Amino acid sequence: MAKQQHGLEAMVRGAAARLSRRRLAQGGVALGISAAGAGVLRGGGALARQEGTPAAEFTPIGEELDLANLSPGIPEPTEPVTITFQSWVNETEMMPMLRDRFQELHPNITVEFTGVPAEEMDTRLTTQIAGGNPPDSVFVDMSSVVDYASRNALLDLSPYIAESAAVVRDDYVGAFLDSVLWEDRMYGLPIDGESTGLFYRTDLFEAAGIAAPPANWEELEAAAQALTGDGQYGYIMFAPEAAYYWYPYLWQNGGELLSPDGQTILFNSDAGKEAAEFYVGLAQYSPPDYLNSNSYDGRVAFATGQVGMYVAGAWFASVIQSEYPDIDGLWAAAPLPVKERCATTIAGDALIIPAQAQNPDAAWKWIEFLSAPQNMALWTLGTPESPGSLLPPRTSLLEDPNVFALNPILEGFAQQMECGVTGGAPNERYGEVETVLNDNLGRAIYGEIDAATALDEAALEGSDILSR
Repeated sequence: MAKQQHGLEAMVRGAAARLSRRRLAQGGVALGISAAGAGVLRGGGALARQEGTPAAEFTPIGEELDLANLSPGIPEPTEPVTITFQSWVNETEMMPMLRDRFQELHPNITVEFTGVPAEEMDTRLTTQIAGGNPPDSVFVDMSSVVDYASRNALLDLSPYIAESAAVVRDDYVGAFLDSVLWEDRMYGLPIDGESTGLFYRTDLFEAAGIAAPPANWEELEAAAQALTGDGQYGYIMFAPEAAYYWYPYLWQNGGELLSPDGQTILFNSDAGKEAAEFYVGLAQYSPPDYLNSNSYDGRVAFATGQVGMYVAGAWFASVIQSEYPDIDGLWAAAPLPVKERCATTIAGDALIIPAQAQNPDAAWKWIEFLSAPQNMALWTLGTPESPGSLLPPRTSLLEDPNVFALNPILEGFAQQMECGVTGGAPNERYGEVETVLNDNLGRAIYGEIDAATALDEAALEGSDILSR
């Protein structure tokens, strides 16, 4: 138990360094629905029709399964039971409505919400697991799933999935599936996701004579240089999140984090050093006042025209749309510029059941219900009144022709999901390594050391961590 506790505490330290960018903007993402949209839940469709809008424009998305009988082989409780659901999204309008619908269909199961702030979830859950009193089900950042699963802290969901009409393993987009696999078994159900793209100010591009968003690294640096001057900057970087935003450059240049067996650090290869030198070099085009900030707070620089290009997930589109409507029409999004190959970071959330859950069968019924295609589409895409900016991480939903009806800008991010690479690595201690890597890349961004030295020092300390 002491060894497991040490490992879980180490995982929390690593997870703190890679908090999803979506967590920082959770309050700005439109995931709720109005009372007028509640009828969609009753009818099972994923989109509602606004008054006066042709119904044909908002065809329901997702296979409409019998939500009361998604896994008949898993018995319903014969007596009333209460299960706990721990998350930071319980206060959205959407989640209570989903819960109400679930409880109507499963009258012997009551879902009790427990709210935990996103930034505190891993610490709280680790403590609960160590104390033997975890919740029955949890909404977590998907980057945490393998860390918990590798320590036998989660229930293997494979036997439940085999009985389910709603959860189809092969339907999940590859990188999102990989994020919840440990030893080829599913320990979580991806529920929402996003990829990372390049946002840019079209007005600043026009003023600088740049005809189109950059398609490769050379064009990216040329655009950053052209956009920088007189208090304006071409690109924006955040040292506290340095590793996360460097990963696409590493992967695009053919580099990898670790060897396939997870035992050897590879990020300081020649490809990695070239990628780090390019990435760190972009700091000269970044506003220095934001170097110690985070990617959510940095939105102000983009909104005010202080910076011309901004790498972020699809959540950024929703934030800009809702908080800065005065710049509508002055910005757009494009795929990340590429080098050797297409690659981008992905992020998302997953539903898990701790191994010590008191009511695992009932908890499964709940997370399976949330994962049913029509509910997943509703959770991620929203309604005409409250469109979402997250994507369903299932191929069948992404291929639906109606999936981008509410928020067309998501189409490019959905295409980027094909290039998605999970930020996880095949070693349970990688979270600790990532913390070291992030700190060293941050030092390079500040000019304290060069990029190659940053990687070598991180690799040296990281190798020691992996060997423990």
